Amino acid sequence: MPRPSRFTTDDVLDAALQSIAEKGRDVTISMIADHLGGPVGSIYHRFESRDEILVRLWLRCVRRFQAAFISAAEDNDDPFEALLACAVSIPRFCAEHPAEAVGLTLYRQERLLATLPSGALRDEVAGMNIDVMELMTTLARRQYPDARDAVERVDLAIRVIPYGIVRGLLGGPIPALIEPAVIAAAKAVLSADTTTTPPPHSGSASPAS
Repeated sequence: MPRPSRFTTDDVLDAALQSIAEKGRDVTISMIADHLGGPVGSIYHRFESRDEILVRLWLRCVRRFQAAFISAAEDNDDPFEALLACAVSIPRFCAEHPAEAVGLTLYRQERLLATLPSGALRDEVAGMNIDVMELMTTLARRQYPDARDAVERVDLAIRVIPYGIVRGLLGGPIPALIEPAVIAAAKAVLSADTTTTPPPHSGSASPAS
């Protein structure tokens, strides 16, 4: 009867996250094993390669970020307040989870999809933003029922701009002034006249993309 594994998948991903926080993206399996406190074989028992570990780690970071993003909206019945809560959830998550915030920068969705072979992992990456897009679309239609650019406006206000503001600070302290800056920027876009709304932003709904 085979012995039970000493380490879970999350144990390996936690070790990879620690390694990346210290050494950056150029981590090795040996570095991850050192943080894991186990042999390299324990890692290969669960993952085929270093690249698979990093993609899986990135997906976990994005999912945790998105869970906080979606949860922020669920606490507000008013769509405008829900949108602002989503916007501010970005710097808040990055401040509370600095290592995972760095993990968000490992990949961009569209570039990763161009290199991943077909299979379950690629399917996960392709569908990773469905829930966030559905949330933004729902809130956009509630807040701007007659605007043709509603989703683009919401995307710019609560994802693109907040993540752009905080991105250069990832991995370090997030100053307290970032949250009010994000709220002010989101309000400016959400409250702007539709005739002056910036052009649609192309790209994935994940801040990591």
